Amino acid sequence: MTLKHTLILICFASTYLSAEWTNWWGPNNNLTTEHEAFPSKFSNSDNVVWSIEIPGQGTSTLAIWNDTLYITSMKNGMDTLFALNLDGKKKWDAKIGIGEEGSHRQGTGANPSPVVDDSGVYVYFKSASLAKFSHSGKEIWKVDRVTGANIESNDAYTTPLIAAVDGQRQLIVWGADQLSGHSLKNGKAIWTCEDFNPTNHKNWRTIASHTIVGDIAVVPYGRGYAVAAIKMSDKGDITSKSRLWEIERIGPDVPTPTVHGDSTIVLTDRGVITAINLESGNIAWESSLPRTKDKFFASPIISGERMICCRDDGTVFVCGLSKGGIEVLSENNMGEAVIATPVPHDDKLYVRTASTLYCIGKSS
Repeated sequence: MTLKHTLILICFASTYLSAEWTNWWGPNNNLTTEHEAFPSKFSNSDNVVWSIEIPGQGTSTLAIWNDTLYITSMKNGMDTLFALNLDGKKKWDAKIGIGEEGSHRQGTGANPSPVVDDSGVYVYFKSASLAKFSHSGKEIWKVDRVTGANIESNDAYTTPLIAAVDGQRQLIVWGADQLSGHSLKNGKAIWTCEDFNPTNHKNWRTIASHTIVGDIAVVPYGRGYAVAAIKMSDKGDITSKSRLWEIERIGPDVPTPTVHGDSTIVLTDRGVITAINLESGNIAWESSLPRTKDKFFASPIISGERMICCRDDGTVFVCGLSKGGIEVLSENNMGEAVIATPVPHDDKLYVRTASTLYCIGKSS
């Protein structure tokens, strides 16, 4: 399948209104969705359907499967997975193991977000724990994912996702200077792609996750040093044959790229937005959001023709998109830091702040 055919499928696929939000990238694995009935204007008190305090520390985004919300945190020093009802009430929680604290004031060891499918829930933590649980909370398997990356470069806050590679559903993991595809049955690596730290830098920890467009992974790396497009395929080490293009000096350190039309949209920590053609690697347009001392740590998400971007002072921007750039439609104050990526689902928008999960919807 060609990249052009893949983009057509993304634009017109019928999965965009599915009942599940299987990972924080949404149903298309690239932070895009057509769930767009939520209001553009809101706050921590306006257009709030319900809100609930999240136990423990964490900045991960929730996943949704049927009538359950899944979210992770660091609770009492333990890597923890929580299952909530759609009304915000807890169903169960599971402790994965002893967690590892984050070194940044806005980060924790529970930054990675859960991923779900019909067989269970997958979680990943800074401690290198990679595990799968059933929807009833039973542990299915646990794997320690430790690579040979140098010192801090072995740290990762990224989230795995499930995608089809060569017709096989795989768990795609980015972190510790390596992109890899894993078996859903036992967690073993099927293929690996490296060369994301050619000088063996000691401090290239990974925060921004990868984005999937068909069999292409858009991978930001090197603390904002570069963005690369990787063709996922085959088995074993695919490093030498996998790169489609690479652009230096415009990559994000924290926000993950998204997709709009035939371009990947890259938001930097300072609010600069760049659209890069997925096929050629050419820059289509550049825009920017109002700049302050605060940064953009949450990833941008595109809902129809609107883009949601969150600044860490709690400002949530809702922007209109066009072929030439963006138009800011609203600036919404949530009252405290927003690091997690918001989730548009059905006619609601789920926003996680430093301490609270909000369900945003139209006022009755």
